[in-house]
Amino acid sequence: MFDKIIACAEFIWTTIIWIVYPPICPVCQKISDEYHNICKDCAKKILRLDAEKNPPAPLNGVFRVTKYRGGTRELLHKLKFKNNLRVLPALKKILEKTSDDEKIKSLLAKIDAATCVPLHEKRLKERGYNQTELIFKDWLAAQNIPLENLLTRNKPTEHLFKFNPAERREILKGAFDSVDGVDVAGKNILIVDDIFTTGATTAECARVLKKIGAAEIYVLALSSDFGE
Repeated sequence: MFDKIIACAEFIWTTIIWIVYPPICPVCQKISDEYHNICKDCAKKILRLDAEKNPPAPLNGVFRVTKYRGGTRELLHKLKFKNNLRVLPALKKILEKTSDDEKIKSLLAKIDAATCVPLHEKRLKERGYNQTELIFKDWLAAQNIPLENLLTRNKPTEHLFKFNPAERREILKGAFDSVDGVDVAGKNILIVDDIFTTGATTAECARVLKKIGAAEIYVLALSSDFGE
């Protein structure tokens, strides 16, 4: 009898919470079926899970989870530039939707370790976190892929969105180095990133990793427009 009363009370409390604070789609703000979950209409608009046809050398492949448009862009900008950590669960939910996709399974099957594009010490101190690490860390752990610090950023750079591809490549020359003692010889490495635009940043990271013996380098970006 007591168990039934508890169950009834929990049901009533849950119902009240849903009425007062209903789950909404973080993209379109309409009622959703689960907290932090994007609705089916928004999923159709932004989820892509495809590969860049001509990845910049020396990258062996580039994959994106979503199109860098509308809702995804707004969520990432809030996290990256406005320090709004409340959007993080929504971004993680988007990533979780890919877990059973055959393209993702095929990619992860050949990966030995993952790493993030590192922030310079100054920017990390200003922001307080590497947004890409926050987005991907738990998901990679669930896929049994270790997320390792393989790279360091030697010099601060401006936000690159205002520069063309050639300017970005020039700015990024010598920006990264490998962490002392890192052994990636013969390993396939996955670079995870929040936004993939021209690929200049991840390509420079890949050059550093290949110099110390990495076999193949792939990129998995939460979002990209692939120049569309």
